[in-house]
Amino acid sequence: MYSQLKASKPSRRAFCKYSALAIASLLTTVGCRPQTNTAGNAAPSPTLRIGLNLWAGFMPWQVAKEKDFFKANNLNAKIVWFPVLSDQITAFNAGKIDAIGITLYDFITSASNGVKSKIISITDMSLGADAIVVNPAIKSIGDIAGKRTSIEVGTVGHLLFLKALEKGGITKDKVAVVNQSADAAIASLIANRTDVAYAYEPFVSQAVASGKGKVIFSSKDIPGLVPDLMVVQQSTLDGQPESIQKMLDVWYKTLAYRQTNMDEVLPIEAKQAGLAVKDYQNLLQGFKWLTPTEASAMFQPGTTAQSLVFNAQDVSSLMLKEKLITKPLPPITELIDDRFLKKTITQ
Repeated sequence: MYSQLKASKPSRRAFCKYSALAIASLLTTVGCRPQTNTAGNAAPSPTLRIGLNLWAGFMPWQVAKEKDFFKANNLNAKIVWFPVLSDQITAFNAGKIDAIGITLYDFITSASNGVKSKIISITDMSLGADAIVVNPAIKSIGDIAGKRTSIEVGTVGHLLFLKALEKGGITKDKVAVVNQSADAAIASLIANRTDVAYAYEPFVSQAVASGKGKVIFSSKDIPGLVPDLMVVQQSTLDGQPESIQKMLDVWYKTLAYRQTNMDEVLPIEAKQAGLAVKDYQNLLQGFKWLTPTEASAMFQPGTTAQSLVFNAQDVSSLMLKEKLITKPLPPITELIDDRFLKKTITQ
């Protein structure tokens, strides 16, 4: 039975700082487009609005911004950082953002609600950064039955928890879930007010370091279950295909740049995340950025979560069963536009 208590803070992918500057930037930039000037000259090319939440996997975009990689690639782009995940998705669904970095779970929710957009690439994959953390006395997933459980309902953490129950052969009626955000859930676990919690880094490491928690199941156990996607409005794909190609090229050039300039990029990324460099480095162990070839491979059919085609069908079916969405997802192959990724690979 799920107790519908309001989560106290934003969900996963908004775990870093709460930035007044980011909110101010949102208010002043979302929805703005360059216009024809008063002298009657032709307007410059539209600004490509890229909406991101404060997930570590998206931090290289800040490097691209500060190193002027957009300008170097003749792209007029504006990054808007959203401290609150739901604000980011709401802005995209309302057409105020052209391109967005989100999880597969969030994309399915958006697509099932009729938002016209497509996936152009898979940027990164969680490999342990999302986890089910339990009281050390719990020895197996099967022991979760009947235990006090804190999960943020309706999020990717909810999905991970359901997958853990599946693996342990437990039906959801055997657990009583309190709806709590990850930070609150871990605080409850450490204070012995709950036995099971969904969390993401850095809260997972905090619980383990306290001696009051251990990881019993994580995204590492189902590689591919929690990928981050680059998603673009269909209207933008139709109207600004050259800008989308340049945006994707900037992303992969930034990843290549950071490989040989770690001392330079880590402080930039950590600052944007609102973390000390050492703490930020620890987070990087829990996920992997994908190369264009690896992302393309995940677009292919398969029989595991490492195929986005398989994963999307599996996840959307589970979400429909749990009433997390009310409409079936269209075939995922109809929601992928890989022409830009293919061009990036062949360049």
